[in-house]
Amino acid sequence: MSEQIIRYGIIGCGGIARGAHIPGIQAAVGAEITAICDINQERLEQTRQALGLAPEAAFTDYTALLDSGLVDAVSVTTPNHMHIPVAMAAAERGIPFACEKPLSVDAPTAKPLYDLVMKTGIKNMVCFSYRFKKAARYARDLIAEGRIGTIRHIYVRYLQGWGNPEKDCPRVWRFDRAASGSGTLADLGSHMLDLVRFLTGEEYTCFAAQNGTFVLDRRSIDPAKNGVREAVDVDDYAHYFANTTGGIAASFEISRNAFGRGNFQHIEIYGDRGALIYELEDDDFLEICEGADEGSHTFRRLEIPQKYRVSQMQCFIDRLNGDEYGLAATVADGYEDMLELDEIIRSSDEGITVKHIVQ
Repeated sequence: MSEQIIRYGIIGCGGIARGAHIPGIQAAVGAEITAICDINQERLEQTRQALGLAPEAAFTDYTALLDSGLVDAVSVTTPNHMHIPVAMAAAERGIPFACEKPLSVDAPTAKPLYDLVMKTGIKNMVCFSYRFKKAARYARDLIAEGRIGTIRHIYVRYLQGWGNPEKDCPRVWRFDRAASGSGTLADLGSHMLDLVRFLTGEEYTCFAAQNGTFVLDRRSIDPAKNGVREAVDVDDYAHYFANTTGGIAASFEISRNAFGRGNFQHIEIYGDRGALIYELEDDDFLEICEGADEGSHTFRRLEIPQKYRVSQMQCFIDRLNGDEYGLAATVADGYEDMLELDEIIRSSDEGITVKHIVQ
């Protein structure tokens, strides 16, 4: 695709579209939003008016948007179970796509998209957005440079509090296994699995997991049911251990029931010559302990160079125009992540350690 203004479509106008994809494309150089799609007519119309689009640029059928001639690329920001059908439809028409994570509800349903992308080479991105945090990118380079030596341990915590009972969150699609695949594991754990791969350049070799559910039912979102409570069939928390190809021992603590937490991430990385701490809540930062710091047990805040401050959606637009450096995840990364999620679920369900074979 030659360098030009990319006509961009948004398929799914929910929270992640409004919070990340739409403002990301609006801020990107070389792209403009020209069409949108959502099955919710009210949300579709609100989004259309906010974007100043003509009525004929708003669709309730994603295939109609893809066939409209109005778009050169699209974001797939639907619930998880629709990622593959929409992305497949785009790829089959030769339309590049950025797909939200996780790639699907399980690895078998994701495999056809993986095969198609590998065959056709259609440009794509899977939106593991924490690859674009400045502290994470800086940490990745410091690790690659050997600044902290050989990594021994990684401790990962990703905690949110919106699933706590006092929040009275209804049974939205994220609490429905058919739509989401899993709960906290798919929503948050998928990010952390990818981020550790991104930081270290290593793959996983095995998992041992315990997943669980605290809130067993939630009120229906169907107005006709007048608050009737419906069963939840996904996890509220996921705790799992992993080993990597380079011998790293990693642990992950993931929850949507952590009182007081908004979007809290904390990763500690211990090498044999230093240690890094990455943290994110409202903003992200990086701390290091090395050399003379060790004796005083001091972690000092690092100034992060400007070059690490990048935009996810700008990187996708740049990829469409031929710049492949952006370090964005691809369908290959998304499929690998799906295999890992399935193995973690199996480990928890069966109470076993599951070996992982890299694709």
